[in-house]
Parts: sequence; C-alpha cells; structure tokens
Amino acid sequence: MDIFSYDALQCFCVLVETGSFGKAAEKTGRTQPALSQRIKSIEERLGGELFDRRRKCLTPLGKNFYQLAKEFTLVQKKFNMLFQEATQGFSSELKIGTSDTFAFHLLPKVIRDFLKQFPQIQLSVITRSSDEIEDMVHQGEINIGVVTKPINHNNIKEVKVCEDPIYMVTSKKHPFANRKSSNVIYEVSNESIIMIDSKTRTGKIINKYLKAIKIQPKCVIDGGSFQVIMKYVSEGFGISFVPRMVALDWQDKVEIIKIKKAPAIPYVCIYPRFLSMSKTEKIFLNLLKKHTHRIKI
Repeated sequence: MDIFSYDALQCFCVLVETGSFGKAAEKTGRTQPALSQRIKSIEERLGGELFDRRRKCLTPLGKNFYQLAKEFTLVQKKFNMLFQEATQGFSSELKIGTSDTFAFHLLPKVIRDFLKQFPQIQLSVITRSSDEIEDMVHQGEINIGVVTKPINHNNIKEVKVCEDPIYMVTSKKHPFANRKSSNVIYEVSNESIIMIDSKTRTGKIINKYLKAIKIQPKCVIDGGSFQVIMKYVSEGFGISFVPRMVALDWQDKVEIIKIKKAPAIPYVCIYPRFLSMSKTEKIFLNLLKKHTHRIKI
C-alpha cells in the first residue's frame, strides 16, 4: 500500500509553489478544506508539520519533503507519458516552452513537421523568457524547454540544439550596407544602436562581446522584442546586433553584415535531470536540430 497518495503529494507541491491554501485549492480544483485535509493526512503519517500555518511558510521537514514529493510527481507524469507511448505508440500531449524569438523565427517549421507525424498529439507551446521556461521545466509545468544558456538549476539536464551567430543589421540605405566588411564593427561607436534588453541572456552575450572589443555604442532604444528592433532598423533609426534566425527573416528589408569574432547564441533543450526523455520528446528534439542545421547565410 502506498504511504502517500499521488493526489495528496500533488496538492502539497502546488501549495508550496503558490504559497497559499486558497490559490492551491483553486489551481487543483478543490475546496480549501479538502486541500487542507490532504496536507494533514501527510503530516499525520510523517509525524510532523510540513507547513507553518501561523507564519505561512514551510517547516524544515516541509522543505526536505517537498524535494522528494516534487520528484515523485514528475516521475509519475513521465511514467504516464511512457505508458501511453508503450500502449498507443505516442503520448497524448506534449508541452514545449521557449522564448518569443525561437517560437517566432524557427518553431513553426518544426511544429509543422511534428504534427505531420503525430496529428493526434495535443501540442502546446508556451512562450516566456529563458529564466521563466527554466523554472517551468523545474516545476514540471512543461515537458521540455528550449532556452539560451547558461542554465541556473542544478537538477536540469541540457542537450545542445544549435549555436546561432550574431550578425549586424542595418537599413538598406545605411553607408555600411555597401561595405559588408567584418571590420565595420570597429566603426559603430558613433552609430545609433537599437539593442535587445541587456537583462535577457541574449542581451548579456551581445553586451559582453561589445565590451570585449572595447565598443561603447550609443543606445537609442533598449527593447525586449527583436520584431520591434528589426522594424526600427529597417526604417533607418539605427543599427543592431541580432541572431542569425532573426536576420534571415528580415533579409529583404535590412542589410545583413557578418562581424569580426562574432559570438553565437547557445540554444539548448532542457528537461529534469533525473528523468529520461520520452520517445515523443526525442523526436521533437531531433526535428529541432534538423531545422537549425539548415539555417545559413
């Protein structure tokens, strides 16, 4: 006989992650008294409190138990997925998380090929920042994520997807457009630069590169969307540095210039370290690699 039911452990994990009995009850579709009773049932079997109801925080026992409970619930989800693959040949759903950039510029082709093979699978795509996607994989809210390195969680495993080099982009009428020399990078100090948000992982990589070659550009726009950035570049408001997949989608409206010693954005597929990838997840990963290898300028 199981000591703890899956249902009770799931309720406890949701309580920890929401920090509220009310929110946890709502998220699990239960009444607050029913959820509280499930937590008490675990505490009675453990012989100690998991949640300090007065201070509204986990006890030391609760913190240790949460790690085990979380791993158990994730293993249960993966078991259900593997069981479906073993009996039906495919899982019923697959939840993918990635950034807006990756989802907009590359994922549509991958999804199209994937759904041709598995039209019966319910595929969900969640777009967030790399930090948020990493947290969602860690919490078990999505199956796999595609993010920019570095990875911050110790219990997440990564598989390389691709490295997308950074290119300079200008309007078609910009003086740099006729030169297309890698040494142009050393002449951008006086240019108006439209930069991706420096707090993003991609933004940090680009900023580190510019500092390394001792370039201090005049930034006129600091945005969080490459779509906005490319629109302003195409209209002649400044130049920018963007990943290859972004540049390719705008090649009819902007000039793409290779730059000297350009960095590359490292994209990886992530999933919980203690779980194996399912067949469905591996197929999706292989399609990702296939399409990224085709990206060339």
